[in-house]
Amino acid sequence: MGLKDSTTEEKILEAAKNVFMKYGLYGARMQDIANIAGINKALLHYYFRSKEKLFDSVFEKALEKYFDQMTVIGDKSLPIKDRLNVYVDNLFDFFREYPQMSMFIIKEISINPQMFHEKVAKLKYQKSMLIPTLQEAMEKGEIHSFDPEIFMINLHSLCAYPFLASPLYKAILQKNGYNWDEDAQNRIKESVKEFISFKFQ
Repeated sequence: MGLKDSTTEEKILEAAKNVFMKYGLYGARMQDIANIAGINKALLHYYFRSKEKLFDSVFEKALEKYFDQMTVIGDKSLPIKDRLNVYVDNLFDFFREYPQMSMFIIKEISINPQMFHEKVAKLKYQKSMLIPTLQEAMEKGEIHSFDPEIFMINLHSLCAYPFLASPLYKAILQKNGYNWDEDAQNRIKESVKEFISFKFQ
């Protein structure tokens, strides 16, 4: 078939991302991915010999992008509150591209936890920097004491859940005059930042 074309490969990866996010590794079908990418199944197998190899490419790229959002947490040139606000901006940008990422990870961990841990171990960010950064800020007296693990769970939930439940919220909010993709998402993001401000009072 000759050299592989980068544009075709990108189309395959984008189609695979959509299918895997919806159905997971075991529920996804290569024919569905080929159809969405606008290619035949033989060409799909030329680029990716198996569904597992294609899944690896999509999952590892998504995970790396997810952990990249955390790099701002380690930027000590900014106050901790500013770092968290930028982190929220980054998470919202990420969930706009991968709205079902949290559910996808939960589903894959429940089916094959070892596979998930192996993939995370390959990445340079093996642990969230959020908890130790918050603990350090507490020890220095920069913020008052609270449970950093519970704070992390609350923060991630506030960012991820609106996207997970977006089909429901779109219907509700549109009836009340909100545009989900513009107005509503920005207002939700600002409410998350208000949660951060309230916690750091």
